Amino acid sequence: MIYELVVRSRAKADIRRAAKWYEKQRKGLGVTFVAEVDKAIAQIEANPEQFQVIYQDIRHAITHRFPYGVFYRIKKNTIVVSALIHLQRSNVPWKGQAAKPKEPG
Repeated sequence: MIYELVVRSRAKADIRRAAKWYEKQRKGLGVTFVAEVDKAIAQIEANPEQFQVIYQDIRHAITHRFPYGVFYRIKKNTIVVSALIHLQRSNVPWKGQAAKPKEPG
């Protein structure tokens, strides 16, 4: 099946924010981070059901080298990426972030 990929604006902002932080840590690391996120999203797009459901209908793929999860849902023939969340921060309510109501984009 061919899926349409929708990356919500919240997820795009999460990616930009984390990439900017990594780039400040070391030149080029932000670019490496974005490449790893892109790889995770490509894996999701190629086979969205390969990742386990972790809460209700929310799934996540974990990036390599960086402690982030790409949280998404499959809705008919659409993959909706809703958030990119740092997995080692216990104060982040990932269920709430990944389960936000629909937003455009």
